[in-house]
Formats: sequence, C-alpha cells, structure tokens
Amino acid sequence: MKVLHIAGWSGSGKTTFILKLCAHLVPFGKTATIKHIGSHYSTLPPGKDTTLHFESGADPAIGIDKEKTSAIFHAVDCDAALNMLSDFGVRYAIVEGFKKKPFQKVLIGDMDCNYLVKNPEVFDVIAILDYFDDWYTLSGLTQELIDQFPGKHCITWTGYTHNYLKVSGACEEIEENLKMDPGILGIRLRVQKWADNNRHPVYLVIMTKNPLSGMKVLSQAMVRLAPYMDTVQGSEQ
Repeated sequence: MKVLHIAGWSGSGKTTFILKLCAHLVPFGKTATIKHIGSHYSTLPPGKDTTLHFESGADPAIGIDKEKTSAIFHAVDCDAALNMLSDFGVRYAIVEGFKKKPFQKVLIGDMDCNYLVKNPEVFDVIAILDYFDDWYTLSGLTQELIDQFPGKHCITWTGYTHNYLKVSGACEEIEENLKMDPGILGIRLRVQKWADNNRHPVYLVIMTKNPLSGMKVLSQAMVRLAPYMDTVQGSEQ
C-alpha cells in the first residue's frame, strides 16, 4: 500500500487537493484517507445506539444503513489505522496531518518540512507514485495474491529483523530469484520499514500450484534470510 502524505497549514488548500487526488487515484486501485483532526473532536450523535455501543466499550462500534457502513474505533494511532487499511486491501492511503510522520510528503502551500513535491498538480503526483513510501501487512500482501490467483494454495511466513537495510536489499534479490520457480504462481517478499523499537516485520507470501513447490521455495527463502532474522512464524492456507 502506498502512503501519500499531504502536509500544509490550515487554509492552504489541502482538502481541495485531496478531493481531486482521490478522484484520480480510485481508478488505479482502492483508495482511502486518514485525517488527523487536531483542532476539534469529531462528534457522535448523542443517545443513538451506535454512540451508546461505543461509549460502552465496543471497539469498533459498527453501524450499517442503506448507503454506508460506519465504524468507530477507540484507537487514535495512525499506524494502527494504516495497518487496518492495508489489511482491507487498500492500495493508496492518503494521510492528512500527522506532520511529524517521516513519510514522503506532498507539501501544499509553505511549511518548514522535508517534502517530495511542493504545490503540484494532481497529475504530477500520479506520475511519481512509485516514489512514495510503502506500508505492508501480511494480510494485505496475502489478499493481493489471492485476488490474482483465487483458489490456489497459499503459504505465508513472518519474521522480524533489526537490520532493515540489508534485509530490504536481500528481499528484492531473493524474490527475483524465487519467482522463476515453475511451481510458483506469485510471490511477495517484503520488509516493513516503519517499525517500533527497530524491529521490522518481514513478510513472505507464496501462491503456488501445489504445496510441495511452495514449501520448497519457503525453505530456500528462510535459509537465505536466516542470518538477518530474529524470530519467525508461518502458516499454510
């Protein structure tokens, strides 16, 4: 999932830009937004059932009407929201606010911060999507391959490393090598850059024609990654 971080002062035109960006991103893949409401609280209708559910501790409290589904969570953490969106199969997450997050930024107006591009047109951003940061979860990567190869055998593996730079380079090399195996339909080997305590998750998802081919490729990947890993866990579906 790509994270497009929109930064700028209030009144700079961020909302107008985000609305245009959403409309142009949706044809490329599922698009979602995260807005940091820093100056006030979003309000819930008092006394309504969903509000009462939330106030009683439901997490999330979900309401469904004829037009939409609304979910209210108690967590107020941007990382948790990004994990949820990735798990849900979102391809592009537009984040507004959270200025201290070190994502590649689109700056609207003037602000003292690092940015990838300043005051662009929407099509300028579309042209450089590959330069924005990636956010990975195991569920998101798995769903990506399941959508491509429904009904096939899926093997997943998760490890953790403190050596992001070496593992990041190794993942690219290993994936390029392993995807040539004739028994493999698709493979994703990714390391999450954004991690607490410098403990970066490493995700491997293999979609295969048969379990034996998948287990063989899994073993090869684990051997090559082993020198850099802390702990691992895996599963078959």
